[in-house]
Amino acid sequence: MTLPRILTHYRAQIEEGLLKSLKGKSLLYAILRYHVGLEDERGTPAKNMGKLLRPSLVLFTAEELGGEIEEALPGAVALELIHNFSLIHDDIQDYDETRRGQPTVWKRYGVAQAINVGDLMQALAVTQALTVGKEAMSVLVEATVEMIEGQGFDLDFEGKVVGVNSYLAMVDKKTGALIRCAFRMGGLIACVPSGVVKDLGKMGKELGRAFQIRDDLLGIWGDKAITGKPQGTDIRRKKKSLPVAIALARASGEEQALLREVYAKEEIADNDVKRVITVMEHLDVRKTGEEQVSHYLKCATHQLAELPFSEQGREDLQELIDYLAIREK
Repeated sequence: MTLPRILTHYRAQIEEGLLKSLKGKSLLYAILRYHVGLEDERGTPAKNMGKLLRPSLVLFTAEELGGEIEEALPGAVALELIHNFSLIHDDIQDYDETRRGQPTVWKRYGVAQAINVGDLMQALAVTQALTVGKEAMSVLVEATVEMIEGQGFDLDFEGKVVGVNSYLAMVDKKTGALIRCAFRMGGLIACVPSGVVKDLGKMGKELGRAFQIRDDLLGIWGDKAITGKPQGTDIRRKKKSLPVAIALARASGEEQALLREVYAKEEIADNDVKRVITVMEHLDVRKTGEEQVSHYLKCATHQLAELPFSEQGREDLQELIDYLAIREK
């Protein structure tokens, strides 16, 4: 699948910014470069950095609204460092052993060291953000707090029956906060009026919901050859994602009993995963999830019409929206 222009156009600058921010010579910096995908486990330069969605949105928004990329780059790098700090800690909490096809930091270096490098990455992010102004810095700190709160809610949901509204409130923090931050930070760096910054945040909220719901669908129905994870990964991990929330709300009788029985187990076996997926498919959960992705992306498109982007900028952002609707990893 061809990546949209927004995810390719700024990539070299973001990579350079990350290299500069993580240039320390100690073991901790080497681990950080390994985690973000700048180096492999031997310290050899690599390019395994993922989509770089959030920093790309910062630079795109700033440039589109009259700002300079050079001024926005530290903020973009800071946001990517915050995102990666959260991934290091998320991998510990979720016991994930691989990320982008390689061992996670805690799996390779141990939990204690993973906590250390995650903390260091957050501190380095703050250092970067200090150079982009008080308002942009405040937006980043606010988003970081929300993101951590959202992760706390996500962990608290495990072992509980979670409704769709509670799920969306969690997503607006855990995933949506940093995506909203990307748009708002870009606008603040470009010195746009507060009303425009607010509208940018609204669009970010819609994209954040669509992005996470697509992730949830891939966590159950994703193609292992593309995602690198077996089908039903989120079921094995007992993640209370949107498909689970929908299934629990719709199921009754034997299907409701089956879902509660499986999610009450200490460990979920492969056969249990298949049983849960069968129930979800009977209840049209996947179709509903796809409809939700489409709904929130349409809301984002509607919000885009209210923003002062150029015609090319609108086309580029619409291309990204269309990509998020069908992405496979």
